[in-house]
Amino acid sequence: MIILLMTQGSSHNYKILIVDDKREMCISLSELLANENYTPCFTTNPLETLDIIKQEKIDLVIMDIKMPEIVGLDLLKMIKEQVPHIPIIMITGYPSLENAVRAMKYGATDFFTKPLNLKKLLEEIKRLFQISNHTIKCDALSETKKMLTITPVMTKIRETLEIAADTDAPVLLTGESGTGKELAAYLLHYSSRRKDRPFIKVNCAAIPDSLLESELFGHEKGAFTDAREMHRGKFELAHHGTIFLDEIGDMSSKTQAKILRVLQDHEFERVGGSKTIHSDIRIVAATNKDVHKLLSQKYFREDLYYRLAVISVQLPPLRERVDDIMFLAHHFRKYYNQLYQKNIQSISDKVELIFLKHNWPGNIRELKNCIERAVIFCRESSIRLEDLPAQYHQLQQNEKPLSTYQETISNFNRNIIMDALQKANGVKKKAAKLLNIDRKTLYHRMKTLGIE
Repeated sequence: MIILLMTQGSSHNYKILIVDDKREMCISLSELLANENYTPCFTTNPLETLDIIKQEKIDLVIMDIKMPEIVGLDLLKMIKEQVPHIPIIMITGYPSLENAVRAMKYGATDFFTKPLNLKKLLEEIKRLFQISNHTIKCDALSETKKMLTITPVMTKIRETLEIAADTDAPVLLTGESGTGKELAAYLLHYSSRRKDRPFIKVNCAAIPDSLLESELFGHEKGAFTDAREMHRGKFELAHHGTIFLDEIGDMSSKTQAKILRVLQDHEFERVGGSKTIHSDIRIVAATNKDVHKLLSQKYFREDLYYRLAVISVQLPPLRERVDDIMFLAHHFRKYYNQLYQKNIQSISDKVELIFLKHNWPGNIRELKNCIERAVIFCRESSIRLEDLPAQYHQLQQNEKPLSTYQETISNFNRNIIMDALQKANGVKKKAAKLLNIDRKTLYHRMKTLGIE
C-alpha cells in the first residue's frame, strides 16, 4: 500500500518514493522531505514498487538494499529495465564495497550508508530536482525520436525500422557495441501498437547461463534450492508487449531451443512447472558478434537465426557515418548543456579535427560519453582539447599539417551544407533545422565557405 505524506507548505510536485521495510525509516524520511517541500510517498512492501511506479508519476526512488521480500539490488535492476529514466538512490545499514559497485553498475544514481548523512542526501536530491527542472525527461518515447542522422544509410535504416514497427515480425539487430541497437529496439516498440504495453530488456551476456532460463521463463516455488517462491520470468512480464534480447549470441544452445519454441508456438513453461503459459509478445534480438561466423561454428542454431531474422538490420559503425560525427557531437553538446545547466556554444576547430580523425571504436556511446565529460569540465564558451579525456590528446601526435586539415574540414562542411540545402529545396530555415543549428550560424558558415 502506498502512503502519501505532504505538509501544508509543499510548493512543488517532485514526487519521491521511499521503499524500506522499516516503517519508522519511511515516516522519518517522508517528514524530512515534506519539510523541504518535496512530495514524499512510501511503501514498506518492496513487491509493490513496480506497480506504484506504473500508477504514479514518480520522479525519484530512495530504496533500501536489505529487505526480506526481495533484495534491493534485484529490485533496482527490475526498475531500471522497465523505467530506465527514474533516478534511484540506494541506502543500506550494511555497507560494503561490493554492494556499492553493484548498485552503480545496475544504474543507481548514488549510494548512502546508515545512519544517513541527511545534509548530503538533501543536496543530492536538490541536484536531481534541478536537473529534472532544466531538461526534458529521457523517457523511451522521446529517445525514439532521437535516432538522429544526416547520412543516407542511417536514414534508410530508420525508415526500415518504422515500417517494421507496424508488424509483429521478429527483428534481428546486428552491429558493433555502441552503434544504437538498443535505441533501434526502442523505436520498434514505441512506434508500434504495443507502445503502451511493457518493453522488457534482457542482457543475455550479463546473466549466467545457469540463471538465464529462470530469468526468461520464471520458476515455480521449490524448483531448485533457492526457489522460495514462484517467480514470473521476462517473457511472462512482457505479455502483449515487446521483449528485447540483447547479446543473444552469448546464449547457450539449450536456451536457444526454448526461445525457438516461444517464437514458433508462443508458449513456454516455468522452470519446475508443468503448466503451459501462452504469451503474446514481439521479440527483438541483438548481437555485436558476427552471426554468420557463429552459425558456421555451430554456436548459434540456424533454425533460430532464420526465425529471428525475418527482418534483419545491420547498424553501421560511426567511422562509416563520418557526416554524422559532428552532427551528433553538437546534438549531445546541446543535450548536456541542458542537463548540466551550461551555455557552451560551440566545439573548437582543433577538437573537430580530432573527432574526424578518430576511429571511434566505442561508436556513438563513446562519442556521447566524450561530449558529456567535455561539457562537465568546460569553463569556456567552446569545448577545447583540454576538456576531453586524456586518450584523445594523443590523437594530435603525427597529425597532418593544419592547413591540410583545414582544407578537409572546409570541404566536409561545404558538402554537408550543400546536401542540407538541396534537401530543403534551398530554404535556409529548413536547412538549418536539418543541420541542428540556428539560422545565424548557417548564414555565417555559408559566408565563410563562399556558398551563395
